[in-house]
Amino acid sequence: MAVALFDYSWDRLGDSTELEAGLAPFPADRIRRLAVLGKTEGTATLNDFSREVAILAAERAIRRHGGEALLARTTMIFSTGCEGVITPFSYVLAELADDPPVPASGPARLAIGGAATAAIPPEHRGALPHLDAVAEATRRAMAEAGLTAEQVAIVFVKSPVLPRRALAALPRAYAARAGSTGLARSVAALGVAAALGEVDRTAMTDASIGGDLSLYSRRCFAFSGTELDHNEVIVLGNRPGAGGVLVAACAGTRDLIDARAVRGLARSLGCGFDVDGEIVAPHPLRAMFLKVGVAPGGLLRGERTTVFESELDPDKHMRSAASGLIGAVFGTTRVFVTGGSEQQAPPGGGLFAAIAEARQ
Repeated sequence: MAVALFDYSWDRLGDSTELEAGLAPFPADRIRRLAVLGKTEGTATLNDFSREVAILAAERAIRRHGGEALLARTTMIFSTGCEGVITPFSYVLAELADDPPVPASGPARLAIGGAATAAIPPEHRGALPHLDAVAEATRRAMAEAGLTAEQVAIVFVKSPVLPRRALAALPRAYAARAGSTGLARSVAALGVAAALGEVDRTAMTDASIGGDLSLYSRRCFAFSGTELDHNEVIVLGNRPGAGGVLVAACAGTRDLIDARAVRGLARSLGCGFDVDGEIVAPHPLRAMFLKVGVAPGGLLRGERTTVFESELDPDKHMRSAASGLIGAVFGTTRVFVTGGSEQQAPPGGGLFAAIAEARQ
């Protein structure tokens, strides 16, 4: 089940021309699982519907290629916000049926799995039932990919936000959860952490979600969404005999400007850097993902910043700074940067993940 990877961009939101061209070489009946991870331009506010436009365009292209059957085997996660020097684009991962099959004893290569939860009732969003639903979907995606918890490299989760309009039918105590994108990310991250055995599920309560920052996942990229009422999960990992040439890896970052950790993971995947720190081309990296955060209070390496003291949303500061970091290290604007690392790393930390061609 080798995984093929390509990316596509657009001149206007809603354009799927490059996606259709990218899918063309792959017979639809050979695609076992399709995963689309996209960054769209937009304000990234609760009433920003740019994600919906991008999702509808992608669905249209996938239907044209393989009908409803292929769309049912597709998991899509779109994140809004391209501030700084991020090119609006998407990565596409297609796991293809082997012909002939690869021996199970082969080298560890990239495998992918996808799953979705049922709709999360408003009263459960940001609470333990929401967490448990994410954990169960993560386990199903792992099983589909044939991955153990130790083999999982990255888990992407899109998690629904509790809309304020739902408060009309809920007790007043739910008001603190409404509209909280951070809580939607926290509950997703802890669900993944429970599924991977990174945290003890039996020790968690509702107060742990968004509250106990000593509990966190080390391999989850969590996103909040107003465009869905359920959770979408994509699992990437390296399985012996998976076939293909790709591998995935993930490492923690100390803070928003931790170029050392970014370069370290790149080196572990076979990248070279010259004496000036410039990446040596060609290099094996095929996809890059950066999850960033800033510690409560906005301090960065002991110095005050305006991340939380500005008219700009904090995530806009984070995405702008992080895109510059990746651009400086790798010389590219095609990187999946996302802000808000609640319970996906220690406070102020983040994650850098990459897919690369395996070294022989």
